[in-house]
This record gives sequence, C-alpha cells and structure tokens, in this order.
Amino acid sequence: MINRILEIARLYLAITYRSRAMFIFGLFLPVLFTWIIGSAIRQPEPDGSVPTFHLLIVNEDAGTLGTELAAGLEADPLLTTAFVDRAAALSAVEAGEAAAGLFIPPDFSARVISGEPTDLEFAMNLSEPVEAQVVEQALRAALAGLESSVSIAASANQIADRLGLFSISTAPSEQDYFDSAVTAARLVLEENPPAVVSASAAVRGADTDIPNGTNQTSPGMMVVFTMFSTLAGAATLLLEREQGTLRRLLVLPIGKPAIFSGKMLGIFLAGVIQIVILVLAGRFLFGVAWGRDPLALLVMIVAFAFCTTSLGLMMAALARTYEQLNALSTIIVLPLSGLGGAMWPIEIVPPFMQTLALFVPTGWAMRGFHDIVTRGLGVAAVLPEAGVLALFGMAFLAIGVWRFKFE
Repeated sequence: MINRILEIARLYLAITYRSRAMFIFGLFLPVLFTWIIGSAIRQPEPDGSVPTFHLLIVNEDAGTLGTELAAGLEADPLLTTAFVDRAAALSAVEAGEAAAGLFIPPDFSARVISGEPTDLEFAMNLSEPVEAQVVEQALRAALAGLESSVSIAASANQIADRLGLFSISTAPSEQDYFDSAVTAARLVLEENPPAVVSASAAVRGADTDIPNGTNQTSPGMMVVFTMFSTLAGAATLLLEREQGTLRRLLVLPIGKPAIFSGKMLGIFLAGVIQIVILVLAGRFLFGVAWGRDPLALLVMIVAFAFCTTSLGLMMAALARTYEQLNALSTIIVLPLSGLGGAMWPIEIVPPFMQTLALFVPTGWAMRGFHDIVTRGLGVAAVLPEAGVLALFGMAFLAIGVWRFKFE
C-alpha cells in the first residue's frame, strides 16, 4: 500500500511541475511581490535615521532660477544631491549609482519668468522604481516652492516699481532685485513652511519587533502563494471526480485510502518544495535571515504545509465543483492572509485585529516564521505555533475525510 501511495504522489508531482503555471504563479510571482512590496514598506533604519536618495543635477540654465531649484532640492532631507555633467549623470543612473538625474535646460529661467510651459528632463533608475518615485515627488515639491518664490518676487518687483525704487541711481536693477527676492522668498519658505507633517512610529511596546521590508514580505508572500497552490492542488481532486478519473481508479486494486493518501501526500510535498524554494530565494536574493535555526524552520515548514494541505482537502470536500473551489480560493486566501498578518505586519493593526489573528492559521504561521526571521528565536519558541497549526490541520483533515465523495 505504501508503494502505491508513493507512486500516486510521484505522479501528482510530475504533472504539477510539468505545468508552466506552477513556475509562474507558484515561484516567480511570489519572488516578484516579495521584492516590490518589500521595497515599498521599507522603514527607517534601526538608529532612527531616514534613508536618503541620490539625485544628480545637470544645471545648464543661463539664469538664476535653475540654481534656486537646485538649492530647494539640496534642502530636502530625503535627497543627497551632486552637480555633474550630462554624460556623467546618464552613466550613473544607468549603472544604478543614483536614483535619478535632473537636467535643467538653458532657457529654464526665461521660460518660468515669462510663464511659458517648461519641460524638465528627468532620468530615472528603473531598477529601483520606488526610490525614483520618491525623488520625483521631491522634485515636484521643489518646483512648487520655486513657483511660489517667483510669484512672491514678481509681486515685490511690482511694488518696488510703483514706489519708484528703480529710478534711484543707487538702487539695484530690476533683475538683481528680482533674483534677490526669489532667494529671500525661498529661504523664508524653507524656514517657515506653510504646513508641517510630523510622523512617528506606533508600536505595541518597547520590546516589540516590527518586521521590516522583505523580512515581512518574504514569509508573507510565501504564506499567501503556498495557500493558493495547495488549494489549487486540492481542486484537482474535484476535476478528476468530474472527469471520472477517480471512479476509474476505484476499479483498480488500490482502495480509497491509498488513492486519497497519495493525492494528499503529493499536494503536501509540492507545498513543502514551494516553501523551501521561496525560503532560499528570500535568503539569497534579499538577505532574509531564514537560516538562524534550521530545525525551527523545518518544524514550521512541515506544520504549515500540513495545515494548508488539510485546508485544501476540506474545501475540496465542501465545494461542489472544480470551478466553485477555484472561485472560493481567492475569497478564502486573501481574507485569511490579511487577518493573519501576511499582507502587512500584524503589529501595526488595531488590537482587535491582532486578537482575530489568533483564530486563523495564517496568524499562527506568521507568528512562527517571524519568531525565526525577525526575533531570531529557536525551535523551542516555534513549537506552540507549530502545534496550533497541527491542530488546525487535523481538524481540517477530519472534516475533509468525512465529507469528501469520490463519486
């Protein structure tokens, strides 16, 4: 009987890994989302400092407003700026040495003063789109500040002209007065901005470690996509039932327990393989600390794969058709992932949601994986989480075995 179970499991794995969809949706997309979302939720450094982004400026403006724009960018705490020529800027951005490059044209001042539309060339490092977008928003803010300074300076010039200031021999020229007014307005706006936003990190307690960047998304995306894969694997049972494959298998001297066990073992092993590959991707592509305690990691992988396999079996037993289970998969996985903290750190949500996480398997899975990744704990710390996952799995398995029909 054991040989038959192993052969059924082997056939399931062979069919699964012949499918291109498995590599796209089970492996490539989780790694892609781990990187994209991990970059978006990256938090300040542990010492409280804010990360800065490198902007290269090529100022070819014949007037003074290009210099004023550059000064406004230099004052932004999110940016580190440097003045280079066009070739150096393009080379650095293409090589990934800078987030972006800004090219101020020769007629920039003249066009701004005359009110004509002005196009600024802005080269972004597409390998780091989040950083480039931050720099782009900083540039928009600096341009808005420059527009305000120019408007203030123009009003100052009009008042000075009405007072006859420019007719005095010792008075500055209109252009010099305008340039000085622009600089003075920029400095005043920098020192006394019209609106100030204060931000602070909210945590549950001083001893709470909030997952950061890919330390959050590596286990999170692994949990989400493993659940999708195991539910899809369980759905094949319904497809085989609809196609009559299960009925034909019953004619063979195999028996329902062997068929059922072989299918479940194949789905379980596919889940374990997927988790291991995503763990290795997180470790070697993003530097996630998955290797602190291999035994603790093994315990959590086995417990979570068993739980999700049993969940898939239960859903296959409760759903009536293959299409129905496919539709239910998204409805089941996404809420469970959000409630359990796979989409975002559970530490940042309200207390009642943190309590709800204790009633779903994803909450215990994320607690266990973060004990390893974020808190650096060992096997003794993850045994409670693995135990709860095993209890969830046994409950799901019991319901699935009770309700599943081969015909």
